[in-house]
This record gives sequence, C-alpha cells and structure tokens, in this order.
Amino acid sequence: MQFTLFTDYSLRSLVFIALKSENSNTLVTIRDISSELKISNNHVVKVIHNLGRHGFIETARGNHGGVKLSRQPSEINLGDVISATENFSCMLHCEHNDCCFHAVCLFQGIMRKAANAMLKEISEHTLADLLSEKDRLSQALENSLASEQK
Repeated sequence: MQFTLFTDYSLRSLVFIALKSENSNTLVTIRDISSELKISNNHVVKVIHNLGRHGFIETARGNHGGVKLSRQPSEINLGDVISATENFSCMLHCEHNDCCFHAVCLFQGIMRKAANAMLKEISEHTLADLLSEKDRLSQALENSLASEQK
C-alpha cells in the first residue's frame, strides 16, 4: 500500500514544525515549510489547512502569523494523522458495476482488513517517534539547505 503525497507532505510538515519550534513558541510560516521542504506553496496551504482543521496544529494569521503544534509530539498519534489525510474507504476503487464479479467480490473485505491492520500498527506510534533522531533530522535539513545554496 502506498500513501498519497498529501499524507507524505503532512507528516514532513509536522516533523519540520516540531523541529523548528522545539525550544520556543516560534511560529513557522507556510513559506518556511514550502521553501525548506521543497513543496509547492499551494500544497503546503492545503496541508496546513487540513492539519489545523483536525487539531494537530494551531494557526495564527497576520504579519507575525504562522503555525505551531497544538500539543506535544508525544500526544500526536500517527494513526490519527494518517486517518485525517487518507481515504481508506477508497482503498480499492471497486465501483465498477459492469464488473462480472462486483456482487460477489471479496477483495474489498481483504483490503479493508489489511488497511485496519496497517492503521493499528501505525497508531502505536506518535510524532515523537519520528523525532527520536532530532540531531540527525536537523543535520539533514541543514545539509539540504546548504546544497541548495551552492
């Protein structure tokens, strides 16, 4: 199974926000996320809107606005993030009424069971788990920015 880019961008944004505002109440801007993670501004706007709507981040508008985590990384469950960004009801696009197996197909149930097992495993982890190697994450981010400036 593969997650959408939207989920990927959401997880990377949460890690970035946590790294940038770890020791302070610093707000991170959409422009910061977009430029440093090399994600289009339009995508980041949609990601931030969704993360805010689901309560993972707090947003502040205006000249000194930005975003920050709404709670500690250890309180942000990865299963909740994935559930807020993925549509598991469409794991298999089986809406083909013209398919001869449509009425008796068992694959939807198998896919649903697999998705539930995957989500159960992911739900055992939090954003804090993704941040367990903060020094290496920060170094990777710095290296990426340095190579971009060359």
